[in-house]
Amino acid sequence: MSVVSPFPTGYESDIPELKGLLSDYPDLTENADPQCWEMLAGAKLHSFDANTVLFQEGMVCEHLMLIVEGCVRVFKDSGEGREVTLYRVEPGQLCIHNLNNLVDGVQYPMMARTETGMRGLVISRTAFKKGLDESASFRNYVLRTLTGRLSHMVDLISGFAFGRLDLRVAVWLAEQFERSNGHPIKVTHNDVADELGTTREMISRVLKDFEHKRCIELARGKIHLVCKHTLHLVSEGKGKVRKDLA
Repeated sequence: MSVVSPFPTGYESDIPELKGLLSDYPDLTENADPQCWEMLAGAKLHSFDANTVLFQEGMVCEHLMLIVEGCVRVFKDSGEGREVTLYRVEPGQLCIHNLNNLVDGVQYPMMARTETGMRGLVISRTAFKKGLDESASFRNYVLRTLTGRLSHMVDLISGFAFGRLDLRVAVWLAEQFERSNGHPIKVTHNDVADELGTTREMISRVLKDFEHKRCIELARGKIHLVCKHTLHLVSEGKGKVRKDLA
């Protein structure tokens, strides 16, 4: 991990550079008051390698991370080798569990690991608390973020509790193909199982069924998109459903 302090002492002169680094955080910067800018100017720019554990279960967070480049995967480990992805944090987003820990002191209940090389502005716990107390704009931003992420978590839990596995897989695949512009996605059956909190065997059954429907074509370590329209229909629950996949 390399650490750089890119900002001089007077925070007023730092604002243009800060706005450039935080271009994906307009809700934070556009209405930032002086107290917020002062907090941001005291942040340090950190670089992390891929597969670096940033937060782990049971720890107390000592900083807030504002990601400016890269992606972090937040997931839960069952302790038996199975994982489920809860969400990812990318530039412009905050980790709700990181915020919750800093605001309420609740121990971090998940794992957070970089998926790519990553850069982020790190705000210390002390500076975060000071900013929360003194900056109305930062306080409002934190509250809006917590509210928005809470809604996302409710949708996620509802999907786990009530969603059919085949629909969840179809929706996940559609999102991945949209991100790849229809190009093959490099992923294993075990990777998909970890994303959706199930077993590799169940994922293999679903994917084989999708291949039979000619939505996708399976290859070693890759999944090819065959028919976007058919995959969309499957994601909406249209068509016959195998009883063992419901």
